[in-house]
Amino acid sequence: MDIDGDLCDQLRRFRALRGSVSLDLARADSYIFASEAGEIYNPKNITARWDVRLKAAQRTPLLADIPRVTIKGLRHTHATLLLELGVHPKVVQERLGHSNISTTMNIYSHVTPTMQRDAVDRLASLLS
Repeated sequence: MDIDGDLCDQLRRFRALRGSVSLDLARADSYIFASEAGEIYNPKNITARWDVRLKAAQRTPLLADIPRVTIKGLRHTHATLLLELGVHPKVVQERLGHSNISTTMNIYSHVTPTMQRDAVDRLASLLS
């Protein structure tokens, strides 16, 4: 998945912060989705590993107020925000790894208030 340089920098800072919380969280094999060698973790273990890391982070004063967000919640937010920004659904499909565009559209293209407002504004602009 393509990500921009700013997100790369933020992920590096997050990894360093995790390391300051616990050296175990900074190990190369502590990535949530895959190791540096590209080994993909069993999806059933991803949520458990995420929960352990999140709870560890919440025990530190610096991150005590971090909200609990699931991996699924992060994925859903990512897709919804991209669609709200007008990113083409095919791009969102590819970023999520869906084999069929209908999966992406059925799950993630629910109409948000932002999308409703944008539709109204675009129609008004066209008709004026």
